[in-house]
Amino acid sequence: MRVIESESKQGAYIIVIFGLIAAYFGFYILTGILLLMLLAWLFFCSSKLINPTIPNAIVSPISGVIENITHNGDCVEFSIKARRNGRIYSPSDLHDISVKKYHGFYFLRKSELSNQLGVKELMQAKTMLDNENLSIKIEVLPRVLRFCGLYDGKLESLFLEKIGFLNVGLLRISIKGENLKVLAKEHERVLGGSSPLITIEK
Repeated sequence: MRVIESESKQGAYIIVIFGLIAAYFGFYILTGILLLMLLAWLFFCSSKLINPTIPNAIVSPISGVIENITHNGDCVEFSIKARRNGRIYSPSDLHDISVKKYHGFYFLRKSELSNQLGVKELMQAKTMLDNENLSIKIEVLPRVLRFCGLYDGKLESLFLEKIGFLNVGLLRISIKGENLKVLAKEHERVLGGSSPLITIEK
């Protein structure tokens, strides 16, 4: 079952308004094209509902492609380029959540300059996996679309709960803890809420 994300409403309203104007003036071919655009927009801004299970790993919070994996001592960072499905899932049961929003510019292309000067949002939280305490940091770098971002105002989030939305841009998730074992690979496609990234090595 798929659900249409609430963030798609702004774009849908704009397409509907242009469609009504085109129909009023008799541009029926253009109206048909806009109708197809509306259906495509709603499809790409919809998400498949995932039945929660007891996780034995930290899963990918978003669907996309892993661009790179960085190891830094007891910390592992995944950079994921978002694709199609824009829902950001809670990768585990999170608590002590804090969200910071940084103002900046919107860039069409990814670069070091865009990462430094672009709009970004940062979530920091704690979680537990196999009786190990872990720290999680999720950084969202949206491109073009202003309605993307992380939800704030909550101190806790359950596994697979929606914590944000990103349809175009980059998401970085850093996991810090002991005995971490990486399950994913660079340039691998991941499915939000399903694909495991990290587990505890026993």
